[in-house]
Amino acid sequence: MICTVCGRNTNNENANFCEYCGSSFRQNTTQLKEEYTSSYNTMEPNNLHTENITAVEKPISIWNWLGSMLLLYIPVVGIFAYPIMLLVWSFSNSTPKNKQNWARASLLMLIITIVVIVYILTSTYNQMLSNGFNMNDYMQQYY
Repeated sequence: MICTVCGRNTNNENANFCEYCGSSFRQNTTQLKEEYTSSYNTMEPNNLHTENITAVEKPISIWNWLGSMLLLYIPVVGIFAYPIMLLVWSFSNSTPKNKQNWARASLLMLIITIVVIVYILTSTYNQMLSNGFNMNDYMQQYY
């Protein structure tokens, strides 16, 4: 049986649908054939996916990246604004996908860094206390 939409030959004479394009052998397929051939002919490599790009998928400019990274270096405000903005960028649906992934990775690295620093400081302080370090005696020498 020959498909009227894609023109390929099917060995199964009892088939209801074409094995290749999925069109029905039992219904009027002239309209489907026109839609199939017109959509196939209009697809060009340069036009693929360019019309359907949303704001979330557009590439981020270098100035946007630079501003995002330099936010941490604003005196006094940056140390508080940077983690908050990482949270906003990580969990917002309007943030571009690549910036969202970068923010999630940066947030994860920030959390890991804070955990490691807290661990090092507490273990160092506990080691000093176990070696007989007395904070009151240490402070007395400066008064």
